[in-house]
Amino acid sequence: MATTTPVSSPEPLEACGAALGETATPGETPTPGEMPTSLPPGPRAPAIVQTLAWAVAPTWLMDRCAERLGESFTLTFAPSGMKLVLLSDPEAVKTVFTAPAEVAPSAAHSSPVAPVMGPSSVIVLTGPEHLRQRKLLLPPFHGERMREYEDVIVAATRRDMAGWPMERPMRLQERTRAITLDVILRAVFGVEGERMQALKEAIAGLLKPVHPLAIVLFSLRRPLLERPTGAIGRALDRLDAVVYEELARRRSQDLGGRNDILSLLMQARDEDGLPMTDPELRDELVTLLLAGHETTATSVAWAIERLVRHPDKLSRLVAEIDALPDGGGEEYMTAVINETLRVRPVVPIVARMLQQDLQVGEHRLAKGTRVVPSIYLTNRNPRSYERPTEFSPERFLQSAPETFSWIPFGGGIRRCIGASFALLEMKLMLRTMLSELEPSLPPGDRWRNGEWNRRRAITLVPAGGARVLWRRHAPPGSPSARSASAG
Repeated sequence: MATTTPVSSPEPLEACGAALGETATPGETPTPGEMPTSLPPGPRAPAIVQTLAWAVAPTWLMDRCAERLGESFTLTFAPSGMKLVLLSDPEAVKTVFTAPAEVAPSAAHSSPVAPVMGPSSVIVLTGPEHLRQRKLLLPPFHGERMREYEDVIVAATRRDMAGWPMERPMRLQERTRAITLDVILRAVFGVEGERMQALKEAIAGLLKPVHPLAIVLFSLRRPLLERPTGAIGRALDRLDAVVYEELARRRSQDLGGRNDILSLLMQARDEDGLPMTDPELRDELVTLLLAGHETTATSVAWAIERLVRHPDKLSRLVAEIDALPDGGGEEYMTAVINETLRVRPVVPIVARMLQQDLQVGEHRLAKGTRVVPSIYLTNRNPRSYERPTEFSPERFLQSAPETFSWIPFGGGIRRCIGASFALLEMKLMLRTMLSELEPSLPPGDRWRNGEWNRRRAITLVPAGGARVLWRRHAPPGSPSARSASAG
């Protein structure tokens, strides 16, 4: 379920800017004895205009609304009239993320990917069912267990790098997606050869482009967990068949000596001593498969896209990697990754559906409100970050990111389970690439200030696929092509 529509090229959209001025958005009329509720102001533009802008240019829309309306505003979508209250004030974000689960549960069940992931996905579930699944999924992604996948990540990166063209432009994101898909299949499913190829072919049908407006309109349909039909439905049937076949095959094996996540999940037991059912395993595996490779692949592509446009940052990172090749670059590498995730978050929002009235900043939001911490805007809040749109890893050298002003993985009890794995994978992929190859901007690159965002399903990806030109790493002491690329 992918799409590649530009979302931050401003020229075609400026004509709409005047329509985004403030208009009051009333709340519900309180009954006697209740405190009144209200919504933040929203754009003057008709709902259909807001819907189209959200479908094709979400970052442009969020930037314009934040400029005109402030740190909280309300968007309205056609044809349903559904409203989203977007937030970027860290204190307001904290209020939502730390609210009790029964007050502000996830609204992910209304995401367009929810029907694909399934009703038992940890992303879709709420309440006790969510906590149960989360506890079962957490162990493989933390501590020493996660370190067992380091060699898998490095080997997959080097295998793919062996086929990269030198001295010719390439779209890096296509290759990082291939790498992370290979990693997730090996780490999660523990498959090789024909079994891996069958899974790759099955998932390919779910990654074909879909028009962005179709994504938004699909998210407004009811029932919310209706299984997709058509080409996507057929692709999902093929993937399900391969997954259930693998589950049956794995149950006939001795799982004791295996360290892949599927085998670990099949052996896991909840507090009542019960294992996950096959439908539960299917939903979690598909979730890990879809969410576990696209986001990391895009973040790595964005990191290189940022670095080649900031040669001084690239040189500093490479110098640290070269100085300590067996584990170097940790401090600045971490800063580069944190800053990439801040300024180019892959997922722009997270959503909660209020089950009770909740005071969020200046507004008391009514039960039933979809309240949406904007990852994109929160990470760029000028009250939290000096020169917020600039790529400056140095801002994270003296202090770690703050919990509620840096939220690329969401927050609260629903923070991304795979965050630690994603950070490890980013670090190892970048270290492997930059220890052997030197990236630079292709001649005549048309994105001088950086590639625009494009919407790909629910993610934001580089408009040009992170175009880069690679050279072999110059030996120590020799004239470096890196200095040429810096010029």
